[in-house]
Amino acid sequence: MTTDQIAPFLGKWILDLDESEFDQSDLPRAATCTIEEEFGLVTIRMSIISAGGEEIAGEITGVPGKAGQRLSESGLADRLLLFFEDERTLTSEARRGELTLMSARRRLSEDGHSMEVEQTVAVPGQGPVVNTGMYRRAQ
Repeated sequence: MTTDQIAPFLGKWILDLDESEFDQSDLPRAATCTIEEEFGLVTIRMSIISAGGEEIAGEITGVPGKAGQRLSESGLADRLLLFFEDERTLTSEARRGELTLMSARRRLSEDGHSMEVEQTVAVPGQGPVVNTGMYRRAQ
């Protein structure tokens, strides 16, 4: 990964509720995604206020393109992958063995002012469930 590759993703992003569609849960009241990079280490922080008013925060950290970090806090996944699919798509996956349990695909718009985040969770007996959030770059 080069700094130039991650640069368009960096900053704070705010969920556009009118442009988002959640199959896995109700649309949240609000959400932000902050992406930072320091010395090649990328940190993605999600902050959500659920439809019921609960505050939920999550963070993943990794070096894009590496084989995958071991997760210590998860009993489900044993690896976290962070990689570029192309110059405008940054994807993270939580895996157990070779099975992808969860993924988040972040696609930048042509102008770099919006980012679609497609989160997919493999639900046993149901198959994949997808939430698609459209985020706008914070000013």
